Amino acid sequence: MSSDLVALVRRRPDVHAVADGMIAMGEPLELRGGEPDPTLLYDAEGRLLVSIEDAVQVSARSEIRRLLGADFADRVAVPVWWVDVRAVGDIPDAMRVARRFADSLVHWAGGTVYPDGASEAPARSWKAQGSGGSAAQAPGQDGAAYQGGVIGG
Repeated sequence: MSSDLVALVRRRPDVHAVADGMIAMGEPLELRGGEPDPTLLYDAEGRLLVSIEDAVQVSARSEIRRLLGADFADRVAVPVWWVDVRAVGDIPDAMRVARRFADSLVHWAGGTVYPDGASEAPARSWKAQGSGGSAAQAPGQDGAAYQGGVIGG
């Protein structure tokens, strides 16, 4: 039986970029599949560890409440991108990889992880700031906001 996590993130996530980052940081994974099929993470022995479904935007808090419960839904600002992350049940390392992936996704795009996520984390990527993050762009500037400054524009 699989173990499921749900990452609720502030902007459309780049699943491949986060998985590639994990690989670049030394996680011995192989990445396969992707849009519209699930993204699959395999270990060095070729065993499937994690399946990541394509992100779906959720704009109604009532949907989060219906699926994850009122207590959790009340901590999540909408709209969010819903990403199902499923760890294979019979490989001990699968849940660790799934958790690391979901936490990394939330780290870079902002949001939280169900079932045990804390209140929403702010986005750590300057790219996410324009889509629900906390940095504001000054009037008349076309670049992306980054800690009060502007990149591009």
